[in-house]
Amino acid sequence: MRFSLIIATKGRPDPLRAALESAAATLPLDGEAIVVDGDPAQSARVVVEELRTRHPRLDVAYVLNEGGSAIQRNVGIDAARGDVVVFIDDDCTIEAGMFTALSAAYEDPTVVGVTGRIHRPPRAGIVAEPNSRLRWLILGAGQQGTMSSFGFRRPIIDVDEPRDVEYMPGPLMSARRDLAAEVRFDEQLTAYALGEDDDFSYRTSRGGRIRYEPAAAVQHHELGWKAMDRRALDRLRVVNRTYLFRKNFPQTFRAKAGFAALLAILCMHRILNREWSGLRGLMEGMWQVRRSSGVGTAPRSGAS
Repeated sequence: MRFSLIIATKGRPDPLRAALESAAATLPLDGEAIVVDGDPAQSARVVVEELRTRHPRLDVAYVLNEGGSAIQRNVGIDAARGDVVVFIDDDCTIEAGMFTALSAAYEDPTVVGVTGRIHRPPRAGIVAEPNSRLRWLILGAGQQGTMSSFGFRRPIIDVDEPRDVEYMPGPLMSARRDLAAEVRFDEQLTAYALGEDDDFSYRTSRGGRIRYEPAAAVQHHELGWKAMDRRALDRLRVVNRTYLFRKNFPQTFRAKAGFAALLAILCMHRILNREWSGLRGLMEGMWQVRRSSGVGTAPRSGAS
C-alpha cells in the first residue's frame, strides 16, 4: 500500500516545515509527499528544498497552484502516484503509527476511505468542542460519525472506538486514489472552501466504507483559528452549507426544517457566547442565500 501525502498550503512556511518533518519521520519509504503551494511568492518552495537536503531519501514534490484549497487538493490528486492519497492541513503534525493504522484499515477491500483522531487545542465557549456530547444531542443524537439528513455532522463522542463513518474532517482524510480522482473536491467552493471536506468524504462514502481509526492520529495546531474573521467565516458557513445541503441531500420537508432549525441554533449559540460578529455573519449568509436563485446554486466568488 503506497501512500501519497498531499498538503495544500499558502503563506505558512513554519507550520509547513513542522508538518513535513513529521512526514519525514513517519511516511513509509515507498511513500511520497506532495506540497501544493497557493502562495504567489512561493514561500513553500524553500521549505521543500530544505527538506530535500535534510532528508534526501524522502520523495517530496512541489507544485505551485493559486486556485484555492479545493483546487489545490485536486492538483495533488492528479500528481499522486500512490494507491492511497492522504490529506492533512499544513498546521498538522503526524503522530507515530498513523500510516501503519491506515495501511491496516485498507487491507479490507470494501474500505475506500480512512480518517482518524484529531488532537486539537481546547476551545472556549458553550458547545465549542467538536466531539462534545451536548453537540451530538443538539444534532438529534443518532449514529455517531454519520451525516444528518440536512447535511451536518453527527459528532463522534466515543473517540477511542473504531467505526464506520460518513465524513472525514479536513485535518486528516484519506481515500483510494482512483476513487478520489473520480469524486474530486468541488471547485465551486473557492478560496477557504469551507465544507469541502464534508462534501468530498460524504460523496466518497457512497462508493464504499469509510473507517474512523483512532490509532491514526494527527495534532492539529489550529494556528489560524483565532485570527479568522468570524463574520466572514460564519457568512461562508451558511452559504456553503446551504449549497452542499441542496447538492447532496434530498430536499424533503423534514430535512429543510432540520436545516432551518440548525441555523437558528447556530444564531443562539453565537448569542450565548457573545460572538456578535459571528451572528452578523450568519444573518448576512442567510440573506445572501435568500437572494440566490435555484436549488443547488453554487456559492458566488464574493462569498468565498
